[in-house]
Amino acid sequence: MLTQRISSAQVRATRYDRKPLEVLDWHEHRNLSFCFLVKGNYQETTSSQTLTCLPGDVVVKEPNVRHLNNFGDQGAVCLLLEISEDLLKTSTALAEPKVAGLVQNPYLARIGLELREELQFADHLSPAMLDGLALRSMVSLLRLRKERQRRATQVESIRELLDSGETPEEATRQYLTASEKTAMRRLFYKTQGCSMHTYVLRRRALRAFDELLHTDHSLAEIAVRCGFYDQAHFTKVFSVLFGVTPGRLRSRAHYQ
Repeated sequence: MLTQRISSAQVRATRYDRKPLEVLDWHEHRNLSFCFLVKGNYQETTSSQTLTCLPGDVVVKEPNVRHLNNFGDQGAVCLLLEISEDLLKTSTALAEPKVAGLVQNPYLARIGLELREELQFADHLSPAMLDGLALRSMVSLLRLRKERQRRATQVESIRELLDSGETPEEATRQYLTASEKTAMRRLFYKTQGCSMHTYVLRRRALRAFDELLHTDHSLAEIAVRCGFYDQAHFTKVFSVLFGVTPGRLRSRAHYQ
């Protein structure tokens, strides 16, 4: 038999079945919350952003964050897990800063499925199970935060190596195993807005820009000094990035 809500002394879980195109006006939750979306879709708007949520996504919110929900044409089934501050105080590790916002993580999504089952088959042991699910949700979130920090450090280290003149292959070889390289390339693109190879070309083009304006080196010399294959390659990359050929830029600078 389906139970809409179960609770313990420190945790509460509620199932919400939202109608198609339903709008949930501005509201807030008193406690830290995990919203597991198991069916349908919706958009959540806060004062700073709008998130589009799909099945398997988890939205994490700090207490008292005002938000508005617009549900899609299929409605939605959401499981809201609310965790009191008292439970967070049971461990200093749980008091660390949280990863808030939209989270796409298979471990958290799996906890959402377990929560759905607990709501379906609730009994006198459900409060104990609920506390366990809440703690696992927190641990998964904190581990995700730790992993993101590790990846951010790796991206910064690789970026510094690229700035120093190393190739993407040389930079990733120092920090990554073969299995990590694809994930890192994706993360680099996400954080820097371009691939590692494009980043290197941009840095070389920026160096060349400075040399064009402040040296008398020929275009061929600048191409070699800045790491391009040849003058033709230099001209092509530079023109795409700045919208003007190296020769025309130098002519304009001298004319002025």
